[in-house]
Amino acid sequence: MKFDDTQVGGYAEVYGGGRTFATVREVGHQVPRYQPGRALSLITHFLKGTPLPTTKTQP
Repeated sequence: MKFDDTQVGGYAEVYGGGRTFATVREVGHQVPRYQPGRALSLITHFLKGTPLPTTKTQP
């Protein structure tokens, strides 16, 4: 499970060769339109080359 703020934002499965399949909760095909914060988190981690968050963050 991946957390965005204090809610589960989606799920990710990491495969060999550095490939990751990410699923974002509560969206249609246009993730930035329906969940802009979660889309920003996904893109930011991708561009930085860092793993997606895996634990809850404290507000």
